[in-house]
Amino acid sequence: MRRNSTDKKNLTIFFIVIGIVVYVSISDIFYLLPPLFGVAYVLTQEKYESGDFGAFYFLVPFFIFFEASKGLPFLSTILFMAFSFKVILPKFRKFFGYSRILTPLFILYGYFGYFAFLNFFGAIFDYNVPEFSWILGFYALIEIILVWLFLWII
Repeated sequence: MRRNSTDKKNLTIFFIVIGIVVYVSISDIFYLLPPLFGVAYVLTQEKYESGDFGAFYFLVPFFIFFEASKGLPFLSTILFMAFSFKVILPKFRKFFGYSRILTPLFILYGYFGYFAFLNFFGAIFDYNVPEFSWILGFYALIEIILVWLFLWII
C-alpha cells in the first residue's frame, strides 16, 4: 500500500515547527540569536497565499508559544497576521506583484510592522508593550541574510 504524499508534507512541517520551537527557546537564553519571527511570518504568508491552510495547525500554536516565551500580548501575532493578510498584503501584491525578491522586505515588515501593531494594540487597550530596541534591526538583518542564502541554495 502506498503512503499518501500529504502525510510526508505534514511530517516535514511538523519537524520544522518543532525545530523552530526549540530554536526560539534557545534564543531566549542567548540574547543575540534572532527569534526567526520574520522567517515565520514569510512562511505563514506563503502558506496563506498558496491556500495550504493545513500548515496553520502547526503555525498557530508556534505563534502562541512565541508570544508566551517573549511576554507579548495573547493572540497579538495572530491578529497581526490576519490584519496583514487581509488588508496590507492584497494592496502590496496589486502594486508590486509576486516576486520572491521582495522576501527581505516582508521580513522587515514582519518585525517592524508587528512592533507598530503592538504599539497600536497597546494604545487601544491601554496595555504596556515592550520598548523598541535596535536589536530588532540586527535580528532582521541576520534573517534577511539567512533567507537570501537559502533562496539561492534552494
